[in-house]
Amino acid sequence: MIGIGLLGLGTVGAGVVEILNKRQEELKALTGKDIEIKKVLVKDINKKREIDLGENIITSDFEEIINHEDISIIVELTGDLEQSYRYIKRALNSGRDVVTANKAVVSKHFEELSSSAAEKNLGFLYEASVGGGIPILKPLQEALTLNNITVVQGILNGTCNYILTKMFYEGLDYGEVLKTAQELGYAEADPTADVEGYDTLRKLRILGTLALQGEIREEDILLEGISKITAFDIEQIKKMKSTVKLIGEAKELDEGFTAVVQPTIIKEDSYFANVNMAFNSVVFSGDNVGELKFYGSGAGKLPTANAVLSDVVDIIMGSYIKRNPLGERKLKNLNTRIKGEYYLRISSPIEEILKNIESISKELLSTNDNIALRTKEIEYIEIIKLLSSLGVHRDKYFLARILE
Repeated sequence: MIGIGLLGLGTVGAGVVEILNKRQEELKALTGKDIEIKKVLVKDINKKREIDLGENIITSDFEEIINHEDISIIVELTGDLEQSYRYIKRALNSGRDVVTANKAVVSKHFEELSSSAAEKNLGFLYEASVGGGIPILKPLQEALTLNNITVVQGILNGTCNYILTKMFYEGLDYGEVLKTAQELGYAEADPTADVEGYDTLRKLRILGTLALQGEIREEDILLEGISKITAFDIEQIKKMKSTVKLIGEAKELDEGFTAVVQPTIIKEDSYFANVNMAFNSVVFSGDNVGELKFYGSGAGKLPTANAVLSDVVDIIMGSYIKRNPLGERKLKNLNTRIKGEYYLRISSPIEEILKNIESISKELLSTNDNIALRTKEIEYIEIIKLLSSLGVHRDKYFLARILE
């Protein structure tokens, strides 16, 4: 029998319980063992829940879980950062394998927790932290055995993708779509982590560090979110026969790397253009396997719970990479070399700004209520420096790279 200590009984935790209850026979046939939730950690043990877990299963005391002799796997689904870090660290120190869906804790403590698990010959798996229901981390790690991975990129946040899709196809403005997304549960009451790109950044930090086998920290990634996009921008992008997505990309370059999360304008017939609504996709390229594409639900109760339980099964079966999956390459941050053509809109049609901005313009799209242009090929950092020198506040412009 395999005993599980489940930390958190929110949406994903409830999904884990639901799938376990439905698939007990199949799981036993595969693993040869019964899988049983022994304890569940919650904040409020008196809260009414529709899930029946039996007597004495729910607790608000982590000590009851960490000291439980029959629990061998800790499944951490609290969503908290610092508390979850302490839970995971104690679980590993006590000799338990750990599965988590918490991208924030994996991103912030990636090297430490990966090293700790490897030293203790324990599993530390986090498939659900990056792609929700998309199996991406295990295939990526397996591909690394036979390939050098030179680039990984993806649409990694369902909230942003939903907002951009609705704006593009329905002609709605950002605030209107965000409100709908919040009502439907796609966006949080405070959507900052999603719309400003931090969620995508954390996922790219994990993907990029694994793919390039060298540490890419959160602060190494250039970041632009989608909160400044307007219906006007969408109209200009449509005229280019293109659409726009928030794409994270980490790429190897001359013994270094570039890493960026940024609104990206892509042709309507390109691959990522067909990844719509709350769906996600990840693409990586290896020198032997070529390009591999992964598509599916990036979030949701059952898809994410499915990824969590796939990690649990891998631990039980021993079918995961036992060594520390993080490489030891020392890669130089070469983000200053990022260059290309960009779409730039400034909501301050001042004569002086227009005069100075024309020097980087390849095509002027509008000079009326907004200045909008397509730039010449230029380094990203040069655009930011120019905007800063002109006193253009971040709230007054929208910037997106253009990929042909």
